Amino acid sequence: MGLLEAIISGVVQGMAEFLPISSSGHLIILHKLMGTSEPELVFDLFLHLGTLAAIFIVFGGEIIESVTTKKRIGILILLGSAVTFIFVLFFVKNIEAAFSNVRTVGFMLVVTGVWLIVANFIRLGTEGMSFFKAGLIGLAQGIAALPGISRSGATISTGLFLGLDGQSAAKFSFLLSIPAILGAFLFKIKEAGFSFTGININYFIGFFISCIVGVLSLKLLLKTLYRNRFHWFGAYCILLGIVVVLFLKP
Repeated sequence: MGLLEAIISGVVQGMAEFLPISSSGHLIILHKLMGTSEPELVFDLFLHLGTLAAIFIVFGGEIIESVTTKKRIGILILLGSAVTFIFVLFFVKNIEAAFSNVRTVGFMLVVTGVWLIVANFIRLGTEGMSFFKAGLIGLAQGIAALPGISRSGATISTGLFLGLDGQSAAKFSFLLSIPAILGAFLFKIKEAGFSFTGININYFIGFFISCIVGVLSLKLLLKTLYRNRFHWFGAYCILLGIVVVLFLKP
């Protein structure tokens, strides 16, 4: 992994992890354009740790509250995470197979775009988080394990669809992402047979860039939700997905 690739990958991960445009999908497309036959798993782990750090920076107060004064939120996060885990456990082989075909990523990006647009204009349910809503949002996060389905897009859109306001949906989405990212991190370490051999300064550059860009992306997303322009990302995902399906070879 060269310096330029590390910088570009860090920027892409930092933006796509939080903006509802699918970080996994964009990284697969990036690897394809760079001519990398397979993703560098250990380097990608560093990128995901960077965006995880960004969540702690932006939502540190909410994270502390979820385990102290607002334990109900913590319980809802555990419930949603359990639903995510069960879904991924049952469909793990299908999810892994999807990573090998860039056109599948293109189709899933179109699905993400439609999901974002529909949820931006249709509301069912009332304000407030419930166990039922937490379970459905957790299911959406499980579906988002497919490359091209945006995790933040799927979970926030589902929250909006169920009647949550944008800020509440976003905060729950990113608190819910912490167990998911940590779980994926541990799984990939085991899968990759983690070793410090081959790790160089570019890995840490990718980590810091993904963290910094991630913080900025989180703040941009919150402003976008406040201004009710979430569907703009949907249009982008549909357009990119069509381009990928038409012009990139599997």
